[in-house]
Amino acid sequence: MNVTKDKISSVFFKYSIPSVLGMLAISSASIVDGFFIGNYVGAFGLAAINISLPIFSFLFGFALMIAIGTSVVAGKLIGEGNIQTASIIFTKAVISIVIFSFLSCSILYFNIETLLYYLGADENLIDIAIEYLSIILIFIPFLMIGVVLDYFVRVDNRPNLAFITMLLSSIINIVLDYFFIVYLQKGIFGAALATGISQLSLIFILLPHFFSKKATLKFVSTIGNYIQILKATYNGASEFINEISVGITTLIFNYIMIKTFSTEGVAAFAVINYLLWIGIMISFGISDSLQPIISKNFGAKENKRIKEFLKIAFISTYIVGFFMIALIIFVPEQLANLFLEDTNYETKQIVLNFVTFIWIAFLFNGANLIVSAYFTAIHKPLHSAIIAISRSFIFPVLFIFILPMIFEKNGIFLVIPIAEFITFIISIVLFKNFSPRKIV
Repeated sequence: MNVTKDKISSVFFKYSIPSVLGMLAISSASIVDGFFIGNYVGAFGLAAINISLPIFSFLFGFALMIAIGTSVVAGKLIGEGNIQTASIIFTKAVISIVIFSFLSCSILYFNIETLLYYLGADENLIDIAIEYLSIILIFIPFLMIGVVLDYFVRVDNRPNLAFITMLLSSIINIVLDYFFIVYLQKGIFGAALATGISQLSLIFILLPHFFSKKATLKFVSTIGNYIQILKATYNGASEFINEISVGITTLIFNYIMIKTFSTEGVAAFAVINYLLWIGIMISFGISDSLQPIISKNFGAKENKRIKEFLKIAFISTYIVGFFMIALIIFVPEQLANLFLEDTNYETKQIVLNFVTFIWIAFLFNGANLIVSAYFTAIHKPLHSAIIAISRSFIFPVLFIFILPMIFEKNGIFLVIPIAEFITFIISIVLFKNFSPRKIV
């Protein structure tokens, strides 16, 4: 399929459907994780995972930064017909993520306990959090490498392979969750091992593509220094900022939730994150699929096509948003029951108070993700970063301290919706200044 020539709706759905299904596979695996942990390990298991989230956000964010930044550059080069340089970018990106992932995870592994204390784990959580994180850190390098390979597979016109990989990885995770947690009763250790093995599978499924006849991008001898990778990575900085901001925001939220609601508050916030995760991952799948499409059309100077792709993307994310709003408004208790035993009444009540306000976020977060992805694809990383850091760090951190002083406990529940709304206004202003008809 020719991304710059073929029918717009056909191109969009060829890329977006596998991407969305892949993200659904990931989110469903995470939800099943939450189900097994919440029901067979308990609220403390959910809290331990949430305490560890800032570390995961940092590492996953770095992988996304390299993956998105370099793959967008490679997509533009492919659109210009420069396959050799695109392959050099690809090869250097893989080498970079291999070195960084194993080095950083090794450092973190040997400092787990100190790290968790800094993240706010108290004496009730420290042991179970160490048990979980010590296994996860062994496998995260394979996830980070897999993320980079996944993005280049999509740029290389194999979005279906990317989806199949995510689906198989998620199925492996779900099956192993049951096997380790329920059948073998290995608790949080089993949950971590199931997740880790599923991450390892990404490498075995994706890597063979680049040695096949279908591959446009190949591993080649790298020429010159890595300055071009640093420049390309900068283009994906908004995604790193977004992920690391989520981690920092989660750290602050965990502190506030522990202070306000004790450990049950952290467990409740973990459940809310699962609910947000579902809708955001679908919208992220749509926005993510736009990047190779728009980057190639940007390279080919097909600005009218970019406008049409964006129009379909905005409509799609709003459909997702309204669906999530309906679920949260009409069946909130059933959603909470997925992750919490009936005996966890206090945690469940915090979750129900949270969902009373959280649905508002789905009116705005999809559009924010689309505009951010658009700016990344047209090589406007600063504008993308402004949106990313606004919705995931600046406004959540600002409002988590201000709103509780005005609305007391309800102020905590309003933070995320108001942060998304203010970011939405910023997105509109930036988009008007750099709409498809104005870019060159």
